[in-house]
Amino acid sequence: MGLGKRKDTGCFLIGSGPSLKEVDVTRLAHMDTISFNRSYVAWKQWGFAPTLYACLDPVGFEGNALEIRSLIKQYPCTHFFLPNSAESFGIRSSAQVSLIRVTPGGMFSTDISELTDFGNVGATSIQILGLLGYRRIAMVGVDARYSHIDEKAVAADKDGFVLIDDDPDHFCPEYGRGKRRLAHPDLEKILGQWPRVANECASKAIEVRNASPGSALDCFPTTDFESAIEWVLGR
Repeated sequence: MGLGKRKDTGCFLIGSGPSLKEVDVTRLAHMDTISFNRSYVAWKQWGFAPTLYACLDPVGFEGNALEIRSLIKQYPCTHFFLPNSAESFGIRSSAQVSLIRVTPGGMFSTDISELTDFGNVGATSIQILGLLGYRRIAMVGVDARYSHIDEKAVAADKDGFVLIDDDPDHFCPEYGRGKRRLAHPDLEKILGQWPRVANECASKAIEVRNASPGSALDCFPTTDFESAIEWVLGR
């Protein structure tokens, strides 16, 4: 797919929180969408691959690089946004793949190849949607909640990571099963910059509505899933 401007349409940002189980994601099959990280474990269940996909954290990417490399071939209509380190796994920049450098900062980037880090892939990727010209973004599965793992039940290694089986922070156990995660995630780092993203969106006339049931995020107007679909479609 090309990366032409999309000012006349909206986009659904599909997060990976447990609330995603409460919406019928299959209804987004013919809409512009973006999803992240290991969301691909559910693409067949959803009945579609997203228009856009992002995995921007080099550490997170490394643990899934071989699977993502296969996805690029399997889903030629999905555009992939990946860290520059993907080159070491034989993935090159192309019409289907954009390699990204994520850097510190407080404002949206004007260059899609170098994005400002806003703490998590969903928040950071709103810049991608803005740069592509989307001005209506509805979010689902963005719960803004993360749990701490009981270290009595499973011991963290010296760098604070644990290998998980059950995954209460995502919409299906397969999302994180067999993967490493921090026993005590830095919630301020992961979630603390969402208000800054909201301010940047407001300054650039990008409307964002949160249709994630029970989300703890309060910096965007909330709506229900049905209304979000109608709004994104411009009805």
